[in-house]
Amino acid sequence: MPLNPPFVSLIVPAFRTHDTIVRCVRSALAQTWPHWELVVASDDGTDYLATLRANGIADARIRQVSTGGVGTGSPSARNAALRAAEGAVIGHLDADDAMRPDRLERLLPLVEAHGAAVCNTAVHDPAGRFYKQPLAPFPVPRRFTTDDLLTPRVPFACLFRRDLQPHGWTPTPFAGDVLINLELLSAAPTMQVHPEALYLYYKRFGSTTLAPDAAERADRGYATILGLLAGGGLRLSEAVRLAALRQFTFDQRLNRLFSGYLAEGRVAHLEDFLDLTDCGRAPWVEGELERCEANR
Repeated sequence: MPLNPPFVSLIVPAFRTHDTIVRCVRSALAQTWPHWELVVASDDGTDYLATLRANGIADARIRQVSTGGVGTGSPSARNAALRAAEGAVIGHLDADDAMRPDRLERLLPLVEAHGAAVCNTAVHDPAGRFYKQPLAPFPVPRRFTTDDLLTPRVPFACLFRRDLQPHGWTPTPFAGDVLINLELLSAAPTMQVHPEALYLYYKRFGSTTLAPDAAERADRGYATILGLLAGGGLRLSEAVRLAALRQFTFDQRLNRLFSGYLAEGRVAHLEDFLDLTDCGRAPWVEGELERCEANR
């Protein structure tokens, strides 16, 4: 697959995203880099191309595939789109998110030089207001690290050479974006992060950090992920695997503290808890974890 000029396949899993997919696709149409396709993977039986046409969007670069089921999960949908994709470069884009017009143009030189890249993420609340980004300002693109990825609890949407990750996304209950980035860090050790927030992440009511069952969902997810890390179920270098094992073990402990805080009415949802504890980095958190574990 030639990279000159790089042809990008944007992978868009879609599950009950009728109200956001138009914004998502319009952000692709606004890209300053013209060599792309967008593959929607419908995971709810919806004809999203009809939704787009009803909103004045008809472009030959936009295609749709189906998972053949309903609610099979983001990894399944992304992999269905990946199988249909024609690009030598794959880009992650969720149907409820969007991109700045220069995302592809800014990241592609980094992908060509290093194999994979992400950018800072502009996090928006359900009302559409920007309120944070995971990485503090830095001047120029630099190497992406496991600390960058694992600590902030904010997704990083990747752009990568397809030959580095031909099998796609590992099926997990959540954190699929984290796992693929861990595998990319192992396959492309100089993977880069761009300082600008070129990816626009929109939280929705019902998303993991705002869902009423977030603690139970996360507990199941951590058990699955820790099993994969312990059993060699991910394609990771040993250094990356150990870093992930440490962080996900800590996150599992932190989730149990969150469950207690939720039951006591001290927080309304996971997003509240992450803000309160600075994603578990606040200096008082370890003492609270020990108190929680002593009372179990």
